[in-house]
Amino acid sequence: MRTFRFILSFTIVIFLFTSCKKNNEGDNPPSTQTTIRIGALLSLTGSGASTGQSSQTSIGFAQQDINTWLTSISRNVKVNIIVADTKTDTAEALKQLKILYDQGIRLVIGPYSSAEVAAIKPFADSHGILVVSPSSVAVSLAIPDDNIFRFVSCDVIQGHAMTTMLLADSIKAIAPIIRNDVWGNDLLGATSYDFYTRGGTLALAEKYDPKATDFSTKLTHLDATVRNMVGSYNADEVAVYLCSFGEGAAILASAGNYTHLKTVSWYGSSAFAQNASLIADTAAAGFAFSHALPCPVYGLDEAAKDKWQPLKERIQAVIGRNPEVYALTAYDAVWVGMKTFLITGTLADIETFRLAFVQEASTYFGVSGNTTLDANGDRAFGNYDFWAVKHNPSGYYWQIVAKYNSATGTLSRLVK
Repeated sequence: MRTFRFILSFTIVIFLFTSCKKNNEGDNPPSTQTTIRIGALLSLTGSGASTGQSSQTSIGFAQQDINTWLTSISRNVKVNIIVADTKTDTAEALKQLKILYDQGIRLVIGPYSSAEVAAIKPFADSHGILVVSPSSVAVSLAIPDDNIFRFVSCDVIQGHAMTTMLLADSIKAIAPIIRNDVWGNDLLGATSYDFYTRGGTLALAEKYDPKATDFSTKLTHLDATVRNMVGSYNADEVAVYLCSFGEGAAILASAGNYTHLKTVSWYGSSAFAQNASLIADTAAAGFAFSHALPCPVYGLDEAAKDKWQPLKERIQAVIGRNPEVYALTAYDAVWVGMKTFLITGTLADIETFRLAFVQEASTYFGVSGNTTLDANGDRAFGNYDFWAVKHNPSGYYWQIVAKYNSATGTLSRLVK
């Protein structure tokens, strides 16, 4: 690695020297502008559409800001981002990745879900495509030396964060209802292990098909599970643990119709935090508000607030709401990818590009903070914010109610 870094640093010096020399040779005609094309696999429709909408906006700003910066430093280069809709579907994600590959694209931002990442991983690894997901967190995808990078930390930390919140709330038993995919199962595994080893009790999870639209059977079973748990514990010691995407709104909207589900607190997860579909559904938002539903998600670095606050405001002006944190990690992913291209050029082999990307990420401090990656290609550092639904005369809205520090394992309450 030291040898590579020396060679890479030497290459940068020669590259910059040559660029400056050419820029100062006024008798040479300007060369043709180089366009660097980056792909983006986003969930513009389907259960991940809320995050897809905000990420598409942030990536658009990244393209605009990068091109402005390139002009300011007199570089005859521009970036063009090609966005494809995965529909939050694994088969569609692979189909769209192949289309991007056929167009000559070798760097792709996305996709949103871990299930989609798992579906495209074999093709990306075998065809030399670097994939940078701004949101995938499944533990089983934390693999060293592959072509998958993730700009958030894996769900082991989320499991610790959720268990710390549950125990702080004196919850002794949880009844899970989860999305039956790689993300849902991995997250449940991480949380279950931590909660159980710290004295908690877990019921057998209700697992639903990610494409399901009718949750009545699962909710009936879950209601019976909660009824049995309340027979052994006080109602305020029992909770439902929901691991969902946007379909969680439909689950919550129906939960109020079940005798026992409405008597206990509910807890959510990262893929549902700040989800716009919940706020848009009055019944679902009302249930979430009255049943707590704190949802942990990767938290922004306060040291980078002067960077992320203006970007959040720009995105909010377009989409009319507070963007998910993944829109900001997507913005940083584009910047790190583009800066890597400036070092390696567009014809570098995947191994050279991959090593350069890791090096660039280790020195970059963006809107989401320090982007250093660990040995598995995942975000090395990060804490979690707990978001919950609140209400005022203007309606329902998401608000941060607590913060979890992964370094100390401590939870800080901000709002009751």
